[in-house]
Amino acid sequence: MLKLKLHFLIISIIFTSYVYSQKTNTEYIYPLDREPIITGNYGEIRPNHFHVGLDFSTDPTLNLPIKCVYDGYVSRIKISSVGYGKVIYITHPNGYVSVYAHQKKYATKIENYVKQKQIAQQKNEIELLLNPNELMVKQGEIIGFTGNSGSSTGPHLHFEIREEKSEIPINPLLIYNIKDDVKPQITHIGIYSASDSTDIKKIKILPVKYINGKLSIESNSITLNENMIAIAYSGYDLANLNANKNNIYEAKISFDNELIYHHQLNTISFDYARYVNVFAEKEDGVKFQKCFAPTCHDINIYKKLKNGGKIELKDTLYHKITLEVLDEKGNNSFLTFYVKTNQIKTYKTNTIQYNAFCNRDFDLVKEDLEVNIKAGSLTKNIALNAYRNKLGKIIISNKKEILIQPFTLKIKILNPIKGKEKNLVVVNETNYLISSYDNGWLKAESKSFGEFSFTYDTLPPVITLIKPKNKKATSNFKNSLSFKVSDNMSGIKDYNLFINGTWSIAEYDAKTSTITSYFNEQTPLGKITIKFEVKDKVDNITLFETTIER
Repeated sequence: MLKLKLHFLIISIIFTSYVYSQKTNTEYIYPLDREPIITGNYGEIRPNHFHVGLDFSTDPTLNLPIKCVYDGYVSRIKISSVGYGKVIYITHPNGYVSVYAHQKKYATKIENYVKQKQIAQQKNEIELLLNPNELMVKQGEIIGFTGNSGSSTGPHLHFEIREEKSEIPINPLLIYNIKDDVKPQITHIGIYSASDSTDIKKIKILPVKYINGKLSIESNSITLNENMIAIAYSGYDLANLNANKNNIYEAKISFDNELIYHHQLNTISFDYARYVNVFAEKEDGVKFQKCFAPTCHDINIYKKLKNGGKIELKDTLYHKITLEVLDEKGNNSFLTFYVKTNQIKTYKTNTIQYNAFCNRDFDLVKEDLEVNIKAGSLTKNIALNAYRNKLGKIIISNKKEILIQPFTLKIKILNPIKGKEKNLVVVNETNYLISSYDNGWLKAESKSFGEFSFTYDTLPPVITLIKPKNKKATSNFKNSLSFKVSDNMSGIKDYNLFINGTWSIAEYDAKTSTITSYFNEQTPLGKITIKFEVKDKVDNITLFETTIER
């Protein structure tokens, strides 16, 4: 029986290895014809999220053809004024999905399919889930054209490869065979005091330079007054094909030649995008990536964590610390230095009475407010308090505390204005949150703590027709029609444009607060009646009507 089990285990391992090799050895082509210029790589540190794909530069060009990287079918299409803008998802038979975001327009067969659905549903911003036999595509087939739609800050193609079942993006540079023999560079190291595990603070920043052909700091022997420490670094990686400074894929810390810390930036779930605020921090324009972990974490970037990556100096002798950084091709750089402490301390005694623990749900229920935090939303235990101050503001904990997932807040509304309950909105500092009112309670989710209040949003959106340049206000609209739209509180929710009484497709660019409709062969010449309706997130509506001449 034991031999049979062992035989089955060996077969399983061989089969799993074969399947994985079939997936990773797939000959993907690049989505653009031009040489791949990567201006943003996987794991790059962005505000409030990790970048989980590759950004291929097209600046300043729009409308470069985008090619399907491997055979498959279009499984999802989404149009949004924010986020990925116009995006296509293609499912491949090898268990992966490729993603192509911020497009200007889709290729003809996809564009026609989407327009039919938009008109049928009378929806401009739309998400479509397709069956495998609806839109088949071949490797190399043009599926769209590059643009700047959604939350893009400039013309480029954002490209991802995701695992089909988990929907977790993987690092495309582990699949594509990009030539790269350039070593990553370290520019700074940071040394932290870790004597208080709930408040790890940076105590030194040291520039790193090349000295005698090696990475070095000014003095490779460092004396500290702390004996509980942790390390962070700042640096960048270069590819052979361009001079853009990208993020470093992998880092290791060894203490007296023993590996105590190791991370790889791969398979980062969208659920943990905000973990970047724990993993990295910026000081004086320098981005540091921490080689230590918080109390609670559920992100699989960590391959080795001894004592959470923190280092204890148990004597006053010098000890060797080696930081190794690597790219996806295994090119590596080392920085070795020595540290000693002047004094031996113990971890600080923690006298804080925690009530919100990072590994369990937290519910605080008071007469006039409720707070719910799901397990895994915090990365450390905190003493959370929530109260309504004399000015009627809701104060919840410290706004500097980092949340991985949003928490739920419910506020008791005393004597709401009758008939205006649906207009109630929760405000966090200056951010208006999506809110709902039910039976005397106003509910919202927030991604940060701090000061909260509520108000009534009774002001409808503002619509302004954009006049043709050097023309009269209602004449000479040749190819398109554009409006400026704004809403100072809850934000734009929906919009509908009717041309001569017929619902027409329009595109919202949230970056410029502009909604545009492009005329087609069915749009008549001469006088045209326009009816344009914009709704905010509490359903205030503005109706704009006019007649223009084309």
